[in-house]
Amino acid sequence: MNISDKYLFSCDSDFENLRRVLADKKLSGTNDIILEYESHLKDFFNSKYAVAVSSGTSAIQTALFSVGVRSGDEVIVSPTCPVMTVFPILYMGAKPVFCDTCVDNFGLDVVDLEKKISDKTKAVIEVPMWGYPTGVNKLQEFLKTKEIPLILDLAQAHGTIIEDKYLSAFGDISCFSTHDRKILATGEGGFILTNNDYYEGEARSFIQFGNMDGKLFGLNFKLGALQASVGIGRIEYIQNQLNIRRKNAEYILAGIKNEKVKEFHIVNGGKPNYYALLLQLDFEDNGQFINQLSEKGVPSDILRYNYKVLYEYPALESLKETCKNAEALSKKITTIPVHPGLNNSELDYIVNQINALA
Repeated sequence: MNISDKYLFSCDSDFENLRRVLADKKLSGTNDIILEYESHLKDFFNSKYAVAVSSGTSAIQTALFSVGVRSGDEVIVSPTCPVMTVFPILYMGAKPVFCDTCVDNFGLDVVDLEKKISDKTKAVIEVPMWGYPTGVNKLQEFLKTKEIPLILDLAQAHGTIIEDKYLSAFGDISCFSTHDRKILATGEGGFILTNNDYYEGEARSFIQFGNMDGKLFGLNFKLGALQASVGIGRIEYIQNQLNIRRKNAEYILAGIKNEKVKEFHIVNGGKPNYYALLLQLDFEDNGQFINQLSEKGVPSDILRYNYKVLYEYPALESLKETCKNAEALSKKITTIPVHPGLNNSELDYIVNQINALA
């Protein structure tokens, strides 16, 4: 049996909403449906502002610009995040500074973070991988004392919770992707959430060529009307997706008897969205276990993306820092699909294969 890690969502309202925009004939990012979509987003996530953008990457680049990151500045980030988080920093002419993670989660280690802060630090980015919460509440408190803005890259964390709030409540700016495989999917796209009036104004200007006034700098990062129309109808299904993913994750976890496999640590007060089920491994050779599962048809993002700390990739090796916790974390985890497209026989198959590999 081959388990698919791809889940492409659709709903009946997709066609109705697409027809509405097509009939209007205005497909650009200046269609009023963008404002309607943003209104739904801010209501769902309980945010003062939502700004729709063309991708998760453009959301990060817009956030960096909005908080004032420019050429020569530094942005602190963990090496366990995807390259898509770091490339926008480089594109801005700024320098990513890798900070170690906590011992048991992907959150930034505050002790190491304090060492990495310099007079060039203009922002810190936190990335909760695979939708597992980090201590963004405590990180926010710490950064406020330093007057450094916190950007959250929540591309994989739609609906992830800590202290009964969505993680976005703790970011000065929070960035999301709505790529096909995300929990809220519009094909391509993204959005920004913020409660800060200034950041919202800077973001809106930046994604529309600096308001096209010839005074301010900006790029074209607007979301198209068709993507926004699809997003409007799909927001109401986010919670249903979260419920199914959690149920599937709990089913698999309840069936695992292999003592060398357990769920990745969940921070106090946190609830993952189960973008994927993240497992912590304790084999003599964790890589062998991951490969054997893959050979049995159970895929892993660790293999798909050749996952490792970012400074081990040639493009980023010049930025290498000593991040022992991050390196250890990256070598003892694997992901398991738990999306709504899986049936009970597939979930049972996953459990049986995990238990068979002692």
